[in-house]
Amino acid sequence: MTQTTKTGFDEEALAALPSPAPFVETLRKQAFDEFLALPIPSQETEEWRYTDLEGFDFDLRPFAEGGQADNLDDVPDEILASAGTVGERDGLQIQRNSEVVVTHLAPELKAKGVWFGDLDRAAADRPDLIERYLHDLVSTERSKFTALHAAFRSGGTLLHVPRDVRVELPIQTLTYLDADGSAVFPRTLLIADEGAEVTFIDRYVSPGLERALSDAIVEIHVGPGAHVRYVALQEYGDGVQHLAVQRARIGRDATLKTLGVAFGGTLSRAEIEAVLAEDGASSEMLGVYFGDGEQHIDHRSIQDHIGSRTSSDLLYKGAMRDRSNAIYTGTVVIEKGAHRCDAYQTNRNILLSETARAHSVPNLEILTNDPTRCGHAASVGPVSDDELFYLMSRGIPEKEAQRLIVFGFFQEVLDRVELPEVRDGLVAAIEDELARGL
Repeated sequence: MTQTTKTGFDEEALAALPSPAPFVETLRKQAFDEFLALPIPSQETEEWRYTDLEGFDFDLRPFAEGGQADNLDDVPDEILASAGTVGERDGLQIQRNSEVVVTHLAPELKAKGVWFGDLDRAAADRPDLIERYLHDLVSTERSKFTALHAAFRSGGTLLHVPRDVRVELPIQTLTYLDADGSAVFPRTLLIADEGAEVTFIDRYVSPGLERALSDAIVEIHVGPGAHVRYVALQEYGDGVQHLAVQRARIGRDATLKTLGVAFGGTLSRAEIEAVLAEDGASSEMLGVYFGDGEQHIDHRSIQDHIGSRTSSDLLYKGAMRDRSNAIYTGTVVIEKGAHRCDAYQTNRNILLSETARAHSVPNLEILTNDPTRCGHAASVGPVSDDELFYLMSRGIPEKEAQRLIVFGFFQEVLDRVELPEVRDGLVAAIEDELARGL
């Protein structure tokens, strides 16, 4: 590929992309037609009410090289360090810009049938999986940006864990963006068959850039009795606009625990959806975000209960300072015919400056008459003067008192993060944010 100088999303750029399989080429052409036909999301619609993209400039490079490496030793140090692999990994894939640089998977997992690697290579090697599951949960025509993703995606990750296989250590993909003026399309397709167990980490990192787009899609299929933990760590630098759709289908008696972290990017918008499709399915959705400067952070969640005796719990917390802006819109749906469901959502925001803003919009849609529990809680407010006075009256300096209050605010989420390295990383990131602002 030599397409690093061309800008714009047109037929010439589409034709220049590698074609790993005929069905992928067909999908791209269909999605490209949808991209041309669909309007830019408008604030006149409820889904995009709080995020303005009507003036979005598509004059970006659709493909930017990232290079390839024979092993992890050949990956540049600054990129490898960005993976943040403090703990051990059973698998690690690094994608730089539009290309997968290197993939490593523990040999014993390969022997058990685990498939982990480049989604383009998977389209050729495992078409049975890709044709069945790619865009099964997130339609190409969902929005102009999902169509754009389907048309111009390259690279990406497939993780398939066969029936009853337990992956002991986390598996991770790092998407590293350092091509200014480019668009990248991070893609994760995670399939956990019946009885499987796995932890997967998606990490998005970049230096500060003048302008770039990250248009990401994550599809998670959790089979009956499977247990999946999924972590998304968004740590892009200034100048990056990150738009993400994450949708999961959870089978009978299966569990999915997700954690979404948004610390970076000029604009960050994530749509997170859990479809509790079969009886006994369970979902836990945790979120942490910290905004500063002029950052705009928009989260939308859906907990959709289709099966009976399903349970879902959502807890998102954010701190905002300077002139940053946060929006959370959450919807719990208990469908007709779904009985004895337990669902709750909580969103809380703390404002660390007079010019920071946060909005919280919880919604309930209950179409059955016998839920076990269904409710929500939301709050937006500054650091409590009473709490601050209490700590300062005991000799604690004001800045340290504010720090303790903020950490106490986040502790409820941190206590529920099961991976020690991720929890420690969040503590360090919050410390860094506070050090710059207090």
